[in-house]
Amino acid sequence: MYFRQFHDTISAAMSYLIADSSSGVAVAIDPTPDPCQGLVLKALLAERGFSLALILLTHTHGGVADDFLAHYPGTGIVVGPQGPLASVGRQASHGEVLGFGGESIRVIATPGHTADSLSYLWRDRLFCGDALALGGCPLQTDDEDCDPRSIYDSVVDRLFALPAETLVFPGHDAHGRTVSTIGEERSRNPFFLARSRDAFVTAFRSARGAPSRGLVRQ
Repeated sequence: MYFRQFHDTISAAMSYLIADSSSGVAVAIDPTPDPCQGLVLKALLAERGFSLALILLTHTHGGVADDFLAHYPGTGIVVGPQGPLASVGRQASHGEVLGFGGESIRVIATPGHTADSLSYLWRDRLFCGDALALGGCPLQTDDEDCDPRSIYDSVVDRLFALPAETLVFPGHDAHGRTVSTIGEERSRNPFFLARSRDAFVTAFRSARGAPSRGLVRQ
């Protein structure tokens, strides 16, 4: 297998490339639509002799559809329902298994941050986008579709139900940290720790009303 993390120093966004080395088939998770970053990904694919079969998006915000279609033509884009790319991408459902080469990825629906949010489980690694942040909770203050009740349900009922040793790879780094485990987040993430659903919603809405945006920590 092949695995590579990419970090955008400007936005702190994380993206990932995984491949079945034996077949040369690869998938990218949350690649940036920025043309310069896209060139880096394409150069790496060419260097390794990989063919990009799928682009897996953990979530989408408005205005990204045209960028992805322009920069990654001919590649299947996997998205959740109800998002900006739902009409042109392949809509994946909860529990669906996506195959590439001799590898497979399980889709976990994790709505909340956006209605179309998905997480992807590959071997012992979870790619959760902005469904779960390391040691905190992602906050999008200008997105009215963001639903704290759904965030709580997705994280507590679905992600925290995974084995403790599952590696968590988020959509953004947390002050230089780029990986955690389900066990660590389940036992130490202060935004979810020992909080009921109602208490989480109250805390989330309070933090959302603050002037800052991005990663909420408590």
